[in-house]
Amino acid sequence: MSDSIPADLPAAEALRLADRAGAAARRPRPTPRWYGPTLAAGFVVFGIATGQAVAAGQAWLIGILGGAWGALSGLIGWAGMRGGGVVRREAPSGLGGPVLLTVLSVLAAMLSAMALAWWAGGGPGWIGAAGGSAGGAVFRVADNALNRRIEQLRKAGG
Repeated sequence: MSDSIPADLPAAEALRLADRAGAAARRPRPTPRWYGPTLAAGFVVFGIATGQAVAAGQAWLIGILGGAWGALSGLIGWAGMRGGGVVRREAPSGLGGPVLLTVLSVLAAMLSAMALAWWAGGGPGWIGAAGGSAGGAVFRVADNALNRRIEQLRKAGG
């Protein structure tokens, strides 16, 4: 009397389907659309605020700004993980390198832009803004590259 068709599913087939479903659930997902632009904007704001604090002679604010940016970026990351998934439990083998490359690229871009602004004679405000802007831009590009890598992993995983 039900709409479903009764069918006996062999145990081996049921286990195979369960394994495939489990593997699909563990595959990484792309970051949410808002994630990259939000963190990129955060880098820019952090760089500008840090530069302005130094320019105003309030270097002690750098620690507070760094702590606030760290907490905020952690919260944004947590929301991205909860909202879109990204990686459910453990990172797949092909994802560690791109993530490390993202972090190092952002750091290198920030330091390079800051050094270039300092060399050009910029004041602390300009140096901070240059570092934040470069870090934000590189993070945005790296987020897009990371999403492409995640899609490759998803396709390779079945």
